[in-house]
Amino acid sequence: MDPKFLNNTAALEKFLSDLGNCDGQPLRLYVDLEGNNLSRNGTLSLVTILLEPERDFYLVDVTTLGRDAFTTAGAGGRTLKAVLESRDIIKVFFDIRNDSDALFGLFEIHVAGIEDSRNFSEKNVNGLPRCIERDSTIPLVERRRWQVVKDNGKHLFDPQRGGPYAVFDQRPLSKDIVEYCTQDVTFMPHLRDVYRRKLCDTWWSKIEAETNGRIQLSQSPTFRGKGQHMAQAPPAWLSWHPTTAEKLSRTLLEAAPAREQVRTHSPSMPDHSVVRSLSDDGDELANMLCHITLTQSLSRHAYSASDHCAFMT
Repeated sequence: MDPKFLNNTAALEKFLSDLGNCDGQPLRLYVDLEGNNLSRNGTLSLVTILLEPERDFYLVDVTTLGRDAFTTAGAGGRTLKAVLESRDIIKVFFDIRNDSDALFGLFEIHVAGIEDSRNFSEKNVNGLPRCIERDSTIPLVERRRWQVVKDNGKHLFDPQRGGPYAVFDQRPLSKDIVEYCTQDVTFMPHLRDVYRRKLCDTWWSKIEAETNGRIQLSQSPTFRGKGQHMAQAPPAWLSWHPTTAEKLSRTLLEAAPAREQVRTHSPSMPDHSVVRSLSDDGDELANMLCHITLTQSLSRHAYSASDHCAFMT
């Protein structure tokens, strides 16, 4: 599906107005950012958003809109900045750190309500391509097409392959760059459901604390968004293992509450719930996802206080 390009305030106002009431609702927003050296020292060019369950894709043109991308309000007065900062609206990112660095450093946005989806071994955090290749149940032909789109995009912007990151600021965007931006969020709902079934509640609680710490670190003066340290799993997790009772507590496997009707239409979408489990109780830590949601958000998802789990990295 072709994304809707939001490059003027009228289009952005309509998007924010149509977004409806997401406060305390089941997960709806999958987000990815692109830019020229995406960080406080670079630029933020595009915000890609996938809306579920509609399966609608949007590209917010930050290069063209500038600060208006985050300060323009919809009919209810809500801005994109308010959405990103809301603890009551869950947003899924894949490794929030550099995105948070750019949002905070360039636009003073303090992200919250984040579910950060990453899978990792005992020592390393895996990237999105490895997660899709190893953990998804997506058919091989779709994974191969995804990799082709990924490679085509990288040839255009990756300096190591002869391309400049400035392509994200060129207008009009090339077809390959548009596909590159949208394909990164395409499989995120599927991966989220895979990982949602993977870990016990105690792990989610530990991940929440780590996610909060990483967001805070990304906003600190000493944050470095490049280097081998970005692929390292939290050292303290290597020596910790859940008890047998903790392993059996998996309230995330319970059916999610029905979402209120927040849009005027809900096109059909693939059933992401048909996903097999990828780990057993004896291998909780290996190949685990760093992916969380704020505990405050869960409490508004009709989970009881005793069932609260966190989903953040």
